[in-house]
Amino acid sequence: MTIEQLTVFLGWSTVINAGLMLWAVIALAVMPDFVYRMQGLVTKLGREDLEKAMYHFLGLFKLGIIFLNVTPYLVLRLFF
Repeated sequence: MTIEQLTVFLGWSTVINAGLMLWAVIALAVMPDFVYRMQGLVTKLGREDLEKAMYHFLGLFKLGIIFLNVTPYLVLRLFF
């Protein structure tokens, strides 16, 4: 894999992951009851605990996007 291919891969990976995160944030903002019902089928968490878990997940997902996609992409674009 060349530097150019890796740069393109990381760029598209950033776009896809940011889109998935945006979709999750919109879903939580627009239809929280639906998200709670769906998660209630899988877990036995209360609503308050589920909200904490979802915001924790979104925070970790955002950090993952920044550290694993955006930062390497910017380094490759700036230095190669």
